[in-house]
This record gives sequence, C-alpha cells and structure tokens, in this order.
Amino acid sequence: MKVFNEKETAAILKTAAEQSHKGLSNEDPGLTINELEVIAKEAGIDPSEISKAVEALENKSQPIDHDFWGGPFSFSEHVQIDHEITSVEWENMLVSIRAFFQSPGEVHTRDIVHEWRSPRGTSNSAHITAVKEHNKTNVSVNWSGPLTALPFYLPIPLVGIASLVFASEFLGLGAVSGWSFVALAIGLTFVTGRAALRRHMNKGFTKLKTLSAKLQATGHTEKRERDESNVQQDAQRLETEVTATKPLLDLELDDPVVSGTTPEKALRSKE
Repeated sequence: MKVFNEKETAAILKTAAEQSHKGLSNEDPGLTINELEVIAKEAGIDPSEISKAVEALENKSQPIDHDFWGGPFSFSEHVQIDHEITSVEWENMLVSIRAFFQSPGEVHTRDIVHEWRSPRGTSNSAHITAVKEHNKTNVSVNWSGPLTALPFYLPIPLVGIASLVFASEFLGLGAVSGWSFVALAIGLTFVTGRAALRRHMNKGFTKLKTLSAKLQATGHTEKRERDESNVQQDAQRLETEVTATKPLLDLELDDPVVSGTTPEKALRSKE
C-alpha cells in the first residue's frame, strides 16, 4: 500500500475539500476550530497550526474599507469559544490582553461576564468582554482611537504656512504659480499623510485581529489540555481500580477453588 508524505497528504486533502465544496450551498453547516484541529491531528498536522491558518485567512479575506480620511478609527471583532471559560482561562486571556495594550487596565468580573477596560483618560480606548451563555463564551474586542490621525495630518498646516511664506517671497501670491505651489504642497502632504495613516491602521487592525484569534485559541487550547488531562486521569483511575482488584487474580494455586480441587479431594489428600 502506498504511503503519502506530508506534502502529498496536504495536496490530496485540499483537492478533496475543493471538490466536495462544489456541491455545497451556502446554508450547509461548516466545521468548528475544534473539529478542524481533530482532523488536522489525524492527518499528522500540528493542531496549533489551524489557529494560525484561520488567522491568516481572516486577515486576507476581510480587507479594510478605508474612508476619505484614512479611517475607520474604531475596531470591533467578535469570536466564540465552544464552552464556558473558567477563571483560569480568563486569567490566561488577561496576560495576552495586558501584554498587547501594555497596560494592566481595569478588570471587572460578574456572574457570567469578564471585562477588561483600558485606563480612563487615555486617547485610545479599548474594551474586551467575555460573556458566558448557553455553554459557550462570546468574546468581544473593541477599540477606538479618534485622535490616531492627528500626528499624520499635523504637518499639513505647517507645510501650508511654510509654502505661503515661500510663495510670497519668491513666487508672489498674486500670481497663479504662487497659489498653485501652495495648493500642491498642501495636497502632497495630505496624500502622503493619509497613505501613511492607512498603512498604520492596517497594521493595527491586523494586530487586533491576531489578539482576537489568540483569545479564542486560548480557550480552545485550555479545553484541549483539560480534555487530555481528563483522559489521563480516567486512565490512571482505571489502572488504580485494576491494581486494587489484582489480588483476586493472584490467588494461590493451592486454593481448592482455583486449582480445581474439591474440598473432599483436598481432605483425602491430607489424610
């Protein structure tokens, strides 16, 4: 029987998935990350690579729709974990959140809600919630930075003033060339600033999407480790039970019942 290597396996699975997808409608149910991880593990693929692939796919398939000023200047992402997270999982999420925003923030925990907020008074505000309901956890990552564009557009009035001074000294503001130079300088500064701002926002949104995927993966990883731990505990408990009953299997052969000797035969042999 032929054995396929990793590249051939990946190519076969990709082709099979593409062929099977042709006959599916948009209403057909898909697969969860956990189910994809199980399939990957059976195919010899590291399950942790699934989260990375999902993250890359989402970043590629959801381009940012920028407005005239280079925005949007807010971000909102919602992901779901297929179980209710524990306090340990939330603490692990907090480690990632605080490291990302470089701030301890304000943490609030209620019955079914875990919440992290950026400190009050910061120019860029962030708010992350994890709501547990119906045996699932909905995680929301929200960010708002209305003043983000300020450093990128601040050079425009400075360039405008400098171009006015230059035009008045050398070109003459009454001439068409003077006003054209001022308009050109301001326009180029605006276009350059907007392009830099869009690149900056793209990088920021990509990082926020990565954080969302990481928070979701934290829940899946903890659940997978917990399931594996439960399997190990069950195996250990079964081994303990077998060990506890082992003396019943190690009865002495001179026991009349085990050796097949009836009590009468044993009595006559002693006589």
